[in-house]
Amino acid sequence: MMDIQTLFIVNIALGFVLALCVLVVAIRRNKQLYLWSVAFAMHGISYILISLRGQIPDLFSIILANLLISSMLAIFTEGLYRFSEIRPPRLLIWWPALFTVVTFWFYIENFEMRVIIGAALSVYQTGLLVWSIARDFHERSGQGKWIIIIAAGISTAMFVFRAGVAATGDSLLLDIASSSPVQSITFVGAIVGLIMFAFGLLVIYMEKAEQVGLSLALNDPLTQLGNRRVLDIALNYAMSRGKVKTVSALIMLDLDKFKTLNDSYGHALGDQLLIEVAYRIKESVKAEDTVVRLGGDEFVILVIDIGNDLIGARNNAATVANRILQQVAKPYHLLAQLENQSMSPLKYECTCSIGVNLFQGNSTSREIIMERADVAMYKAKQEGRNRVVFAEGEAAC
Repeated sequence: MMDIQTLFIVNIALGFVLALCVLVVAIRRNKQLYLWSVAFAMHGISYILISLRGQIPDLFSIILANLLISSMLAIFTEGLYRFSEIRPPRLLIWWPALFTVVTFWFYIENFEMRVIIGAALSVYQTGLLVWSIARDFHERSGQGKWIIIIAAGISTAMFVFRAGVAATGDSLLLDIASSSPVQSITFVGAIVGLIMFAFGLLVIYMEKAEQVGLSLALNDPLTQLGNRRVLDIALNYAMSRGKVKTVSALIMLDLDKFKTLNDSYGHALGDQLLIEVAYRIKESVKAEDTVVRLGGDEFVILVIDIGNDLIGARNNAATVANRILQQVAKPYHLLAQLENQSMSPLKYECTCSIGVNLFQGNSTSREIIMERADVAMYKAKQEGRNRVVFAEGEAAC
């Protein structure tokens, strides 16, 4: 059995140390971490107020202390929703804080009822916190979610344990001035749970930062398509299947007279067009196909295993390429900025030229695959644009 005063000191110190550590991490990085730093500080302040029970008014040592604990859990939960880029349900998150003030004021003289009510509210809040993770559990990678779930489980078990003891009517076991086994379990549980919460939150933050960094490294910032690095990875995979007899297709696309649009209306309108073209290309192919913006108005589509023989593969590739050609050629409804700074709708028509190169495994190099598709694409332009040309002099489809 541990000394109750020592446990108070540890909880107070831990709250402020964790707040300082999170604050250091938060500087110039993420505003949400500032709120989490405040939440950890709330833990330390609440235990200071509880330790002064009987020396300061109950308004502070009971109501304010428990309000801080409830608010701490609410901040943690809202932060997790925001990290998932989901609008937090604030009414569901924050009503326990208001309910704590009202009920603890009403039961200010009834210690057992306060323990039971506080435990029920805390179990609800930790459950909501876990739900904020569980709702996108399969999309959230990494280990941070597991650490927080375990921490929530420890905290929930602690609250239920205290409520069970309070229900027996033996309030002496919960007396904050006594070093009872119940108090030792409660305080140690608070320490372990808080440390795990802090560690889990920081791990989730680091995992999020890694995901953002990876997205920036692999995605085109304008169209959100893959970039050249993604194409290299996909091509390497397709070519590594050297013993596979199926055929793959590299489709290279360039918009016709795109420079005219930029020169006439500016790059902002050109960007609108590129975003819409990217969307139409993605909608024209399967989810497993790789769509990349190489730069400017040039796009590449890699379709793996498009056929078992050259004739079948060529027909399938022609179907995909012509579908893209037709979708890109449909009219666009853009917003052009006039000289008076007002926005005016603009109907714009745009076509593209497409070159297709078929290949099998590592029968040729990546450079040659790209070069042949590029040559075919420029041949499509030379033959009048708005058409598909296959590599190695094959006739347009």
